[in-house]
Amino acid sequence: MNRYQNRRVRSPQTPGKTKAVFLKLGHLLRFRSRSQELQANRRVVPRARREWYVGGFALVAAVGAFEISRLVLAPYAAHHPYFAVREIIVNADSGFAEQEVQAWSGLTLGMNLWEVDPPRVEARLHAFSWIQSAEVKREFPQRVYVTLKGRRAVAIVLGEPLTYLDDTGICFLGQGNVVDLHLPYVTGLANVPLETPAARTALAGVLHLLSLTRLWQEPLSEIHWDQRQGYTLFLARRRISIRLGWETEPEKITQLGVVLQTWPVDGPAALFDARFTNQVVVRPYLDERPPSQQDFTGSL
Repeated sequence: MNRYQNRRVRSPQTPGKTKAVFLKLGHLLRFRSRSQELQANRRVVPRARREWYVGGFALVAAVGAFEISRLVLAPYAAHHPYFAVREIIVNADSGFAEQEVQAWSGLTLGMNLWEVDPPRVEARLHAFSWIQSAEVKREFPQRVYVTLKGRRAVAIVLGEPLTYLDDTGICFLGQGNVVDLHLPYVTGLANVPLETPAARTALAGVLHLLSLTRLWQEPLSEIHWDQRQGYTLFLARRRISIRLGWETEPEKITQLGVVLQTWPVDGPAALFDARFTNQVVVRPYLDERPPSQQDFTGSL
């Protein structure tokens, strides 16, 4: 019995051997997993490089195709009748005729649309002083839009040449030989260059007076400026001249409006002197010329 018992005790593996087997099995599994990772990396890296090469070749091909089309198709399109301008649509707020705008811009029907350079056409239109803003757009294949905004004249500055004053204080030459007789004249600046600071200050005062005197509902015939004595106003429908001097504050204009309401519409010619503080001195005077020679549209 003891001999058989000893055999049964020696036959099972000892704990040390079992542990060694498991360790060896773990090493094998880790080695296999590591091998699989390396194989996966070998598959991914070359694929990524291939995709990068393919994308680069596609980009180069696209650029090359674009250059070829530009060199070949652009000259062809620039002379093809399909792109001939059939319409020039003019949108203007100043009553400009389409024929005038086409002449100013250099645009003509039948020209190739690819030859129209909007910035260059806009610069050509801005060269005309009576145009405040210009915008040119192409609409393929055969249409051009021209949008113009003309300067709005509010007065005529007498001098050589005849010059208009717009509502932003800019002086510009008139369009053609037509003179708008409904606008008030600005006198006293004939010998003063309009680009000097003195002239710009005087014209800024003219704009200020035009905005304030609208409350009178009495159109002005003339605004005279003198470098020493200031402003003198002349009404268009009444024989009244108003000597303001440098008193151009809104309170003074309001005070003059009250005096004008009390003065008879058909009253005698008079001088309103508003150069005093809080008062307006009225000096009536008679025109000694015969009625046939009297002219109430100019200075009194």
